Parts: sequence; structure tokens; C-alpha cells
Amino acid sequence: MKYLVCKITICLLLILVIQSNFPTIERAFGKEKTVNSAPATRPDPFLRPEIEGDHISEANILFTIDEADIEPAGDAIQESVTEKKNIEIDRVKKNKSKLTQELIAEYLKKGKKFEARNELSDIYFKETDQDEKNEIKKMLDELNKVLVFSRTPSPDAIFYKVKPGDSLVKIAKKFDISYAFIMRINNKARTLIKIGERLKILKGELSLLVDKSDYTLTILLNGHFIKQYPVGIGKSNKTPVGEFIVDNKLINPTWYSPEGVYPYGNPKNVLGTRWIGFEDRNDLYGYGIHGTADPDSIGKDMSNGCIRMRNENVEELFDFVKAKTRVVMQE
Repeated sequence: MKYLVCKITICLLLILVIQSNFPTIERAFGKEKTVNSAPATRPDPFLRPEIEGDHISEANILFTIDEADIEPAGDAIQESVTEKKNIEIDRVKKNKSKLTQELIAEYLKKGKKFEARNELSDIYFKETDQDEKNEIKKMLDELNKVLVFSRTPSPDAIFYKVKPGDSLVKIAKKFDISYAFIMRINNKARTLIKIGERLKILKGELSLLVDKSDYTLTILLNGHFIKQYPVGIGKSNKTPVGEFIVDNKLINPTWYSPEGVYPYGNPKNVLGTRWIGFEDRNDLYGYGIHGTADPDSIGKDMSNGCIRMRNENVEELFDFVKAKTRVVMQE
């Protein structure tokens, strides 16, 4: 009897042990059941897999937060950035233009046309916006009409009083300039001069600047803008860059081309009414500034490397320059 009681007790203990460990056994064999669990919910498609507590694979994610926020709005963001940039550029341009106008107005208010011209000239050559350069050029042209191309006194000039026995040729020789130059500066239509007459003579260095990028030739006096002309340049980038020196000047030039010799007036002569030749250097020879029989070529790349000008413009320039005048040609 005692033995039977012991066996029953052992069996009861075994049953209790098995029942207490039954969930662990089911998990071990993959047979665990969830009791009273919350209803299954659809995974949040925006939820990142690394968020703790939500075991979602990458394959279950429709798209990430970054993709949702950036990619669809990419074009709109770019347009917004571009628009803001353009607005800022316009604002800077307007402010700069306003400051330029205020500065020049202050000079003019004090009667300082010379200082205003020089300041504008410096601004012009630093400016990169073409519209702004055009506006500055208009102001420069108006100031130079007074400072250079009139008998108004200017720090750029002196006045010579005509003496008995003087002629324009003699006076021009005295100042190492052409008499035609004196006539243009003093707006004289004839070579007649009178004793006691005061003639304006520009002083300082005259030089030329050719800018291939905008097809212009600018006359500079002591480095400042005096007058500008449109030009044509060489096809296939044949116009060289660098510094050149005027060596010779010809009226109604003959053209010595590879195909033949064509005197002035010949339809095949492309030099127009004036030739301003440069000193040859190294392998660069035969270059210069000349007129043209084809005005439509101005502003284009059509020459064999020389600088082309309209005949009326090159005739005026011809009177300004002399031998040893410095010419800078730049891209």
C-alpha cells in the first residue's frame, strides 16, 4: 500500500512538471498559439525596418520617407532655387546700377565731369552684364562729347594759341599728331585758322583695345574710355591676341593678297578706304586694321585675321592714331 501511494505521488508530480513546461515545448516545436492577441494590423508603409518593436522586412516597405519627401518634389525645389537666384541677381543688378547712377550724379552735381568719366570707364571694363555696359557706354559717350570732342577745357587737354606763321600742319608736327586729329577735336570743317585762335590738343597716351568677345574697338586716353566702334574679326579664330604696335598708315590702300595684287577701287580689294598696319612680330605678320567693302561683315568672323571697320569709322580712327600707337587685342 505504501508503495502504491509513492507511485501515485510521483505520477502527479510528473503531470504538474509537464503542464508547467508545455508552452516552452510548443515554442520549441513551432506550435505556439497566441491567445487573446490583438487583431492583426496592416504594417505602416512609411515605417522604417530599423524601428524597434516592428519587425518589417525591406520588401514590405513601399517607399521610404526620404523618397517620399524629395524625389516627387525635386523639380519644384529646383525651380524654386532658380527663381530665387534670378530674383537675387536682378536685385544685385538694380542696386549696383542705382549706386553707379548715384555716384555719377554726385560727381556731376559738383561739376566733376572728368572724374565721373574716369569712374564710369573703370566700371565699364569691370562690368560683365551687357545691358548694364550699354547703359554705361551711353553715359560715357555724353561725357566725352564735352570732355574730348568739344572746346570745353578738360584735364585731358591743353589749349594752344595760334601765332603768326602757324598752320595746322606745323602745329600738328609740334605735338606729334595729325592735323586731321586737331580738326576733329576742335570740330573744324576747314584747315583755316586765325591768329589768336585757341586750339584744343589732347595730352597723354592714346591706345586701342580690341575685344573679340563683343566685336568692339575702343579708343583709350590714358587708359580711359574715349570712343568705341563695332568691328569684324577673323574667321576660324584667325585674329591673334596680345599687344601690337602701329607701324604704318595708308589712305586708299592696295591689297596684296595670296591670289594677286588689287589696287584701291578694285572689287576684289577688301581693305576699304584706310589701312593701319601693325609691326610684324615672330610669325605674326601682315595684320592690321582696315575698312571694308562689305559693311555686313561687321560684328562677324569673316576676315582673314585683320580687324575690319566700316569705312567712315576707320577714317576717323585713322586720324587719331599715329606710328607707335599701342594696340591690345583680347579674347
